[in-house]
Amino acid sequence: MSLFRIGHYIGQSSAPDPKRGDAGYRFRRDLWFFPHVEEIPASAALHARFGRNHSLEFEDMTDTFITKIQVNEARNVRDLTIPLSDTERRHLIITGRNGSGKTGLLKELARFFRQIEIGNYQYRLVCLNELKSQRDRLATLETRPRTEETGKQIAELKAHIEQWENIIQGFGGAEISFSKSPSEIVVGTNAGRFLIAHYEAKRQTRLTEPKGIEKVSLKEKYSLNSSVSPAFLQYLVNLKAECSFARDDGDEEAVRRIDDWFTGFQDRLRALFQSPGLELRFKRKGYNFNFEIVEEEGKAPFGFNTLADGYSAILGIVTDLTLRMEGHGDGAHIGAYDLEGVVLIDEIETHLHVDLQKQVLPFLIDFFPKIQFIVTTHSPFVLSSVSNAVICDLEEGEVTEDLSAYSYDALVESYFETDKYSQAVKDRIARYEALLARDAPSKEEAEELHRLRDYFSSTPKYLSRELALKLQQLELQGPWSLQRRAENGGGQ
Repeated sequence: MSLFRIGHYIGQSSAPDPKRGDAGYRFRRDLWFFPHVEEIPASAALHARFGRNHSLEFEDMTDTFITKIQVNEARNVRDLTIPLSDTERRHLIITGRNGSGKTGLLKELARFFRQIEIGNYQYRLVCLNELKSQRDRLATLETRPRTEETGKQIAELKAHIEQWENIIQGFGGAEISFSKSPSEIVVGTNAGRFLIAHYEAKRQTRLTEPKGIEKVSLKEKYSLNSSVSPAFLQYLVNLKAECSFARDDGDEEAVRRIDDWFTGFQDRLRALFQSPGLELRFKRKGYNFNFEIVEEEGKAPFGFNTLADGYSAILGIVTDLTLRMEGHGDGAHIGAYDLEGVVLIDEIETHLHVDLQKQVLPFLIDFFPKIQFIVTTHSPFVLSSVSNAVICDLEEGEVTEDLSAYSYDALVESYFETDKYSQAVKDRIARYEALLARDAPSKEEAEELHRLRDYFSSTPKYLSRELALKLQQLELQGPWSLQRRAENGGGQ
């Protein structure tokens, strides 16, 4: 066996086929070349090098991901460049105050992907090239002396340019650059090898309750906004049935594969629910083919359709992506969630309490390692939850890399420019500080000071170290504080 390089492709030869008398060659495209590989100048030399009877197969091994987003116009966002990475898959977290254009930008990205779905992506490139050509011609004409003929040509060119601009506007206000060529993106998307999905902020998941064993017809490819998750419970029931039939037939490999799938999915649920003893149980008695989740013995089980909103929101995305991937390759790669793609999620923290806000993005990235997630959020817990993400603040027009090292408090007060304390608390502290600074407070002021001290002493200090330190500092400062300590025999 030997290796060959042809451009970006690595070729691996196989032994000759004794029946055909030829050899097979498999070529893989990779970003990083193997060392010490024989270089072959061009693919045109293949037959000269290997002979006409050789079978040749090419496989592209580079990852497919977004490298850059150019926002031309999306609601309140204009002329913004969001660089991600040219060499690795990096996720994008879009943030900003309400009204900054987060949802609008996500919709423009979805609009761009829809053009890829319907086959207009390459036509858009043709339009852009034609627009550039027309503009170049116009610029040249405008440098020439103005005559009746040139004036007519300029008017015609401007009309054509306006037409091309209107056509391009139909593709949306954002441009997306990929790690691969447009033709490769189109081919991969059409073949279902590159998955694209869009989940809007209002997400409601309702899984269809199975009535028995019924075929689930999963497709190789689903559109951007398709909802596949309702069939998930039926898919689980069918897997259980298939496992039982395989066991009867003595197909131990199939049994092992399906058992491993259920074990893996149960482990994911345990991580999500933070419940090491959680079990996913199959209910088959009374022909009630369904599944229930048992967190621990003695607790009442619950079904997928009775989950709290937060868990339901996450599992709605997980089950949808799971079925999209299981459908690819006619279900031959059960449990191999390694399809590449881009998933857009608006307000990913919707319905999630703080712990789940910290978990949701790492959980999805771990479950679907080759998906590039683009999400919007207000949550500092989401912002700092992963290190391989680019953060874009639409309000400030700033792009930042990796906020995972920042504390949540720092993100709230610095990144979001939002004070974490209520105005009522700040007003009381300011008044408390002013009263403590008085040389000779009146009787009414002294009573007010005592009321404020009682209020702060009843506040759980463990909820805020900064507040506790601030109060302690105030107590140690100011003339009235010194006087009170002297009266109490405290001294310095």
